[in-house]
Amino acid sequence: MEKRYLVGVLLLLSMAAVLIWGIPGASDRNSPPDSTADTDRTRLEEPVEAELTGSTRYDYYRQRAQALGPAPASLVGTQVDGNLRVTADGDLLINPAIRQVFDYFLTALGEESLDDIQARLAGHLAEQLPPQAAQQAWALYEQYMGLRQAMEQLPEHDGSVTAMRAAIRQRHDMQQAYLGPEVADAFYGLDMTYDRYMIERQALLENEGLSAAQRDRQLSNLEQNLPPGMQQMLYDTRAPVWLEQRTQTLREQGASDAEIRALREQTFGTQAVARFEALEQQRQDWQTRYEDYREQRQQLISSGLSHTDQQVALARLQQQLFEDKELTRVQALDRINTQTR
Repeated sequence: MEKRYLVGVLLLLSMAAVLIWGIPGASDRNSPPDSTADTDRTRLEEPVEAELTGSTRYDYYRQRAQALGPAPASLVGTQVDGNLRVTADGDLLINPAIRQVFDYFLTALGEESLDDIQARLAGHLAEQLPPQAAQQAWALYEQYMGLRQAMEQLPEHDGSVTAMRAAIRQRHDMQQAYLGPEVADAFYGLDMTYDRYMIERQALLENEGLSAAQRDRQLSNLEQNLPPGMQQMLYDTRAPVWLEQRTQTLREQGASDAEIRALREQTFGTQAVARFEALEQQRQDWQTRYEDYREQRQQLISSGLSHTDQQVALARLQQQLFEDKELTRVQALDRINTQTR
């Protein structure tokens, strides 16, 4: 009897506790959720750009990369240009490949927003580099973008040698100021060398005080001072063109196939004749593609797009029509055509 009484008392006390304090955990289920955790989790999902530092922007875009959809059409089936590397200390190794990586993603401008492009880049940096080097690469990217925007504001020159020299100096000074000497040389060293060569070549061509022999000699000396790789590029560009012109002249004069073959052997060697004939077919295919590209390029230049949008669209067009190994030749021919207009 006493035992049943104690059980009854305990039951009443338990019911009273429920009435006073409620069922354990019920207040947690019924009360409004605490938004603190969600706020912390999504704080970087909608940033105010001006409030973010460089490292915070990198973290934001790296997180955003996880929610991106499929790559834009122009990047589908392609590989990222440039092989990012690090030093023994884990720092980013400065080389031209870094700019190639940046430009690869920027070619998609117009297909998707800059924010999405930057998210893809940040995700790629995080995948390819250790954290310290990835942060360094992102800092370089932001400096690179600042330089691009500043260079868009440069006035156009009048095409004279004096004006082109001044423009080259101005661009070089800006590259050094934004990127520093080491990065500027890695990103733009070859471009600067080629541009200076073309300007000095133009100056020689316009120098009426030189005889033909003097001009040819100085042009040859100018080319001999170029890096070997650039000399080879110029030769590879000119030799087929010269040979085609010479071949056409000989054919107009009634030369036989044997004489044409002898010219090819003299220029390229006996064993190279068969390869040259295959090369001739490739050249014809190349010429067709390049002429098509030039027409589309001119349409883009005349489209009224900003300079940056033009450059991005041109880079995308080049990727669509040419293989990677052909791009240097395309860009060189573009420069030559621009200089000689």
